[in-house]
Amino acid sequence: TSAPGSLSSDTSWVWHSLDGGKTFKWVVAATALEGKYTTCAGGGDTETGVDSAGHLYFADLTLANFSTSRSDDQGATVTCSNTGVPDAVVDRQWYAFDGDPTNGGSIYLVNDEFAQSPAQCGSPTNFGQNILVMYRSPIPGGEALAGIQFGPANKVSNPLGCDEGIMGNDEVSPVATTLGQPIGGGQYAVLPTPVKHIFVVHDDALLNRILIGRCFPVAFGPPIPNVSDPSGLNCVDLPVADLGSSNKTGANFPTMAIDKAGNLYAVWSQAPINGSGQVTGDTVLKYSFSTDQGNTWAAPIQINTSGSPVGTLHNNVFAWPVAGDDGRVDIAWYGTPGVAPNPSNGPDSCNNCDWSLWMMQTLNGHAAAPTFTAPILASEHFIHRGTMNTLIGGQNGDRTLGDFLQLRMGPNGEAEIAYADSNNFDEPFAPHGMFVRQNSGNGLLVASSPVNISGLAPFNTVSDPTNDGKYEVNGLSSANMPQLDITNSSIKLLTTAPCSAAAPCYQVVMKLNNLSLAPTTAQDPDLDLVWLTQWFVPSTTDPNGGKNFFVYGESFNGSALQCFAGENAAQAVGGGVTLTYPGVTQLPAANCLVKTGGNGTITIDVPLSNVNEPGAIDNRLHEVTASTMTLQERANSVPPVAGIGGVLFNLIDVAQGYTFDPTKH
Repeated sequence: TSAPGSLSSDTSWVWHSLDGGKTFKWVVAATALEGKYTTCAGGGDTETGVDSAGHLYFADLTLANFSTSRSDDQGATVTCSNTGVPDAVVDRQWYAFDGDPTNGGSIYLVNDEFAQSPAQCGSPTNFGQNILVMYRSPIPGGEALAGIQFGPANKVSNPLGCDEGIMGNDEVSPVATTLGQPIGGGQYAVLPTPVKHIFVVHDDALLNRILIGRCFPVAFGPPIPNVSDPSGLNCVDLPVADLGSSNKTGANFPTMAIDKAGNLYAVWSQAPINGSGQVTGDTVLKYSFSTDQGNTWAAPIQINTSGSPVGTLHNNVFAWPVAGDDGRVDIAWYGTPGVAPNPSNGPDSCNNCDWSLWMMQTLNGHAAAPTFTAPILASEHFIHRGTMNTLIGGQNGDRTLGDFLQLRMGPNGEAEIAYADSNNFDEPFAPHGMFVRQNSGNGLLVASSPVNISGLAPFNTVSDPTNDGKYEVNGLSSANMPQLDITNSSIKLLTTAPCSAAAPCYQVVMKLNNLSLAPTTAQDPDLDLVWLTQWFVPSTTDPNGGKNFFVYGESFNGSALQCFAGENAAQAVGGGVTLTYPGVTQLPAANCLVKTGGNGTITIDVPLSNVNEPGAIDNRLHEVTASTMTLQERANSVPPVAGIGGVLFNLIDVAQGYTFDPTKH
């Protein structure tokens, strides 16, 4: 998964997981401390993808162009280009794959050519509309640069019209057909050989129509329909739904999925508006499907969100579907029972709303009347308080969660969702990247449904494999450093010395492979070692939604262990920020114990009063995560001021997250 820093920081990050999503670290090519993935420019919108052979592709927005890259060793080394496409002033990119682009397959990149069209759509001051384009790679003779160099653009939307607002994802159909270009009268050419079509869903410039581009590969060459094209693609843009002038979409993209039978599914947010463009009701989810490759679409239906555990979800944004076997579709999104003022900017005016990550499922997605489950809480608790930033609301809200989340299908047909959680002191600018994986219930693959994946929701303690405590930066992966190799993490409530029933503590224990306090400078030049455990406490009264507390033990160049408590901060990286963990409260020596050697432990007894959050939603500690890290100086060398401070670090090992519940023993 990936995330942008900012254009001014020239930094974006790519993480990978080697244990099915239980833990994540930066890929090995990331630079030390800051984590920048490639040597090329970036920091804007990011997109990652993996082809059928395991090659990792990454596109990073620079506004002038995309930096495009490919890694053939899962992110340890990378080749990149600052000019991935032969165009300029581009925006919001998505990938889709057909096989292995380095060996006969293709990668398709869609994006907007920003403000290119001379049309004025709805505003006399408009400086030109977007054009939806698609690129194909590799170009003839350029197989070595597959995914790094793309051919000319095919303009999918009308380059002289108002047909493109901003597009959602593109997907390759798994079913090859002979459907060619339109030839008039609602008829289509028949291709001599079946091909897999590429689809991209989008809205129009006025945000009141949904359309879908349908493309297929042809030979690179002169523009001869169904035969060749300079772009290597033939495309047509087709209508999905007309929302009418009294409705508006844009929260933020329409998105789509294709099941294994080739059926198409589209999802978008929609809200009613008045003559001034203000939102006058709920922002709801709309759904449609096509069983004939996008030629015709079912009448859109509103997805019922009234059955959620918190009641009707009145505002719903950032929806993302994924499909598996015939008719089986999951949809994930952010939703809230909160109601925006009327009239207003809708989700962008929902000032006191608590947003959670939700998922629902249909197993008959193209029936005459598809049936959906009630919304399922996927995030365990709300993940954001306040407004959201959407096109529906005129981009007047809080953009801390970015513009979208993403949902994928795992190998067992389970849902896998990457999202963000902003419940911390630095809510306006430093959310945490998060990942959740479905562990039970119906899946998208009939052969492996129901899903039954154990070990994904541990309580109070968790084990971690040995020999994964490595310094991995700049393309180099060290040998295991046993003093930083976590084997277990646990928390319990302590009411005995050095604490008491009147002044209880959380006893936080980290077990290490072979603990010493000395750095391994032959492998990692950093002298400061930190053993940290952090957690979330969502709150019903905190204006930022809650706290991200932590405790850690620290040794600088082998000195005696010291222990601290605090909450997260952030440090500047260019014009962006990255999370840091500077301790504020030093704990007494009696609360900071170390046992070195094999299966050594660091035991930290932190008084509840040091990590107290008024209005906590429950007595649990959520997303408890133990990690080890190395730093160039002590973690609190830059004391936090108004949430800014701390020191950048290299993550060495991280254990699976768990929940601490004092009622479970």
